[in-house]
Amino acid sequence: MTSESVSRAFPALESDLDRVREIVGMADVPSRSELAPLTRQPAGHRHLIRPTLALLSYYVLAGPERAADVRAVKAAAAVELLHMASLYHDDVIDDARQRRGRPSVNIVWGARLAVLAGDLLFISASRILSELGRREALMVAETAQRTCSGMIAETADRFLLSRTEEAYLEVTGAKTAELLSLACRLGAMQAGRDPEAEEDLARFGWHLGLAYQVRDDILDLTATTGELGKPANSDITEGVYTLPVIRALGREPALARLLRRGLTSADAERARQLVLSCGAVEEARQVADSHMETALRRLDGLGDPRSREGLAGYVRSVMGSGGKAAPAPVTVPAPSPVPSLVPASARAGVPAGEKERVQERLDAWLLHTGLAATPEEARHPRWNAMASTAARFWPDADAEQAETLARWMLVIAVVDDLFDEPGLADPGEIVRLRHRLTRIVRGLDDTPPTGGAVATAMAQAWERIRLIQPPSWRTRALGHVEEWLDAAEREACHRLSGFIPSLRDQFALRLGSSGAPVFLDSVEITYGREFEPAVRDHPLFRRLMDVATAAALAENDLRTLDEDEAVGAPYNLVRVLRHETGCTRQEAIDEVTRQVEDGFAQVDAILASAPAILRSADGGAGSVAGMGLLRLTQKRLPGWRTLHDIDRYSRPSAGSETYLTRLRRELLLEYAETGAAR
Repeated sequence: MTSESVSRAFPALESDLDRVREIVGMADVPSRSELAPLTRQPAGHRHLIRPTLALLSYYVLAGPERAADVRAVKAAAAVELLHMASLYHDDVIDDARQRRGRPSVNIVWGARLAVLAGDLLFISASRILSELGRREALMVAETAQRTCSGMIAETADRFLLSRTEEAYLEVTGAKTAELLSLACRLGAMQAGRDPEAEEDLARFGWHLGLAYQVRDDILDLTATTGELGKPANSDITEGVYTLPVIRALGREPALARLLRRGLTSADAERARQLVLSCGAVEEARQVADSHMETALRRLDGLGDPRSREGLAGYVRSVMGSGGKAAPAPVTVPAPSPVPSLVPASARAGVPAGEKERVQERLDAWLLHTGLAATPEEARHPRWNAMASTAARFWPDADAEQAETLARWMLVIAVVDDLFDEPGLADPGEIVRLRHRLTRIVRGLDDTPPTGGAVATAMAQAWERIRLIQPPSWRTRALGHVEEWLDAAEREACHRLSGFIPSLRDQFALRLGSSGAPVFLDSVEITYGREFEPAVRDHPLFRRLMDVATAAALAENDLRTLDEDEAVGAPYNLVRVLRHETGCTRQEAIDEVTRQVEDGFAQVDAILASAPAILRSADGGAGSVAGMGLLRLTQKRLPGWRTLHDIDRYSRPSAGSETYLTRLRRELLLEYAETGAAR
């Protein structure tokens, strides 16, 4: 039955579903508009199957001509909220990446917020039902109890080759059929008819739920990932052996030898083919058809014939598509509707020939400040590609802007290398070096320090930044530099002592010594002003930065592993993982590689989902600014990742590390001469 014919049978259905959507949309965090999309993800209420069943059950008993009573609409909304809550929790438990072809809530917002949002949706539903009456609230509590029990049983039976058909059907009844049964029962209850009719509709929903889940399990084996909107054949991989697999195990001995934890994709495909070829899928389809027929028989004698046929036609259409719809494509909308936040003069970028001229000016500046004592030192690989690196990081920059950013990045690289310099072997010198650099940083925005190559270069680089960034940004950015110097001192001391942190502490220490906040401040340099706090502090962008930073740092640890092992770098994730777990080097590399791939996949999911989330948050100026930041992040992230391509370990000649020794001694001499030791 088409949606048009359903509308003819139940003319008030669409307007009543709009009323349901309005109630569902009220489940959010008060006074926090930026969090509203968290509980309004299109995860489960695009088609509103369960609320529709609740309303149709009401119409069958109360009559299809008029709009539903407000109690019936509230009951339908409560059922949808319960369903959404279960999806949020299921996706966290399963670590699901997609829901109906879109990134799942837990991937976009993180598992903690997804769980809490699921709790909020569940409590919102419970509140609505408690307002309807004690009996409705009790029905929901009993359904939730049975559903959770079913999910526990299914989880306990994962990878269990002896799982029985009876156990499967019991779990299926609890985790899927119960909620559809509840939807029909709650709708029928609001019509105020006889208990037998209510029970018939509840049993109708229960058998429909069994048929629906068995069909869904069949689709996991027979449909493609694109058709499902989630990975196909995931049940076998996750050890959830459904009815077709259970039946196939009874006749295919080779299948039992394949099914296990850690199944490869090739073995999972072979297992799927065995299930498909032995007739088990067709047998499972017959079971689904049998429950569908039983469900429809429960409608006999209920309401008028037109209503019964309308309800039967609706569920046939749902089952005919397996309850699925083609997933909406996940794309980041084109940026044209959002005004450009980059000056027109900066959009052309730095031409290839100009990059060489910028690098020549940087080389001259290195000699002028004294960072490099000779032209050979100025051509150090760590410095000689800085113009190209800045241009990649700021693709819209002109030559002047690229040089401004390159100077600052170069100074930061020099300071970073000073703490890693092999000749720095005295903890006392490390402390004094950090102290001197801190004094230089504290004077940058007030009375820029003079004397010494590092102080001169840092002051000149910062002077350019002062021209484009506001005081509030400069205060925050210099604070980040000070925090980074403290962390660099700690890492250098840990390197000398041979200390390796626990996995629990690794990321916090690695984040601090990497200077990640300093590099993120560089993104704002390319913005030309300070990000609005409401945009910069948006939970979605903070999560994006957290995930991207963790992935980028782990990626860098893989790239520099050989050198980090040679010098005893204490925070490299591969080294920490080996130290704590006792795994082999290759096992640790494989695990970190998986984390990197997973991290950047999450970044892609957040970037894909963010435009719709930002638009739905308020649609005003904050949304426009947020879209601007999103576009900026997309353009800068590839350049941020290529910052690690500057080889910090390469040396142009055997004695080239002496420039660091010279700069360090100069800084320590300045430290003594300024009386800082006192």
